[in-house]
Amino acid sequence: MTHMAIIGGGIIGSSWALVFARAGLQVKVFARHETVRASLHERIGVMAERAQAIRPDVPVAEILKRISLVDEIGAAVTGAGFVQESLEEKIEVKREVFAVLDRLTPEDAIIGSSTSSFGVSSFADGVKGRHRCIVAHPAAVPHLIPVVEVVPAVFTALETVETTFELMKAMGQSPVLVRREQPGFVMNRLQGALLTEMFRVIEDGLMSPEDVDKLISDGFGLRWAFLGPLEGIDLNAPGGIADYLKRYGFMFDDLARQRGAKGPVVTKSVIATLNDAMRGELPIEQLEDKRAWRDQRMARLRALRDEMGPFLGTEPV
Repeated sequence: MTHMAIIGGGIIGSSWALVFARAGLQVKVFARHETVRASLHERIGVMAERAQAIRPDVPVAEILKRISLVDEIGAAVTGAGFVQESLEEKIEVKREVFAVLDRLTPEDAIIGSSTSSFGVSSFADGVKGRHRCIVAHPAAVPHLIPVVEVVPAVFTALETVETTFELMKAMGQSPVLVRREQPGFVMNRLQGALLTEMFRVIEDGLMSPEDVDKLISDGFGLRWAFLGPLEGIDLNAPGGIADYLKRYGFMFDDLARQRGAKGPVVTKSVIATLNDAMRGELPIEQLEDKRAWRDQRMARLRALRDEMGPFLGTEPV
């Protein structure tokens, strides 16, 4: 591919431009609004400076040289190998721009969307090249947080999915596959579940907002910096995740019933699936080694946080 094309120069679009340019690719950004175009390079420069610890070997000036700004969509996508749409979250906007992109892009170019709520089938089902259309939904912001939800439609070609995965990995991102379209995909479904419970706790007067946040920042967050929650509970019982759920699964079933679930959520099939996945990655004999690995990293993270200190409102820009 000759270059990457970014459609939209806002927070997500400019972050994507940094991701691709930092990885060594040429990037063309199309931005509709003059104010966005006027500030784009300055904004990306500031973002790159703040994030330079991720790739200290890549000078900010070199990153900026790889990013060019255009005011016509055709100039951005002509010859592009991959296009990432990052416009506002309005389905009519996405439907209109995907029809344009399908006409203007090379026939073998992949057209991705940063949408966080719409499946690609809801706005690209009518375009001729719909087989090359896909959702690549980043966490905000992708130049700092590498996970990307890759969400194909039923009409998305397998080659499109595989190429998108390969590209994201090559860019230093961490792609995950959402096998079926659903509202909010999975990232926002999980975040929404946690935030909804936090809102309920606050509304019920059980805890202050500050203390609820501390449960994550001074609690789970320290562990989740290195392990997903499933990996975390796998280490929290002698026999791994199956042992943990045998001991404590009733708590999650009770909580689910309180929220209206008609049956258990910790089922035999779920336990078997989780156990197979965890033991496929880590033999039971190595659990203690991984606990030591976790403990050492959590201790170093706590020390780093103490060294850096809290935000005092006077951080350098």
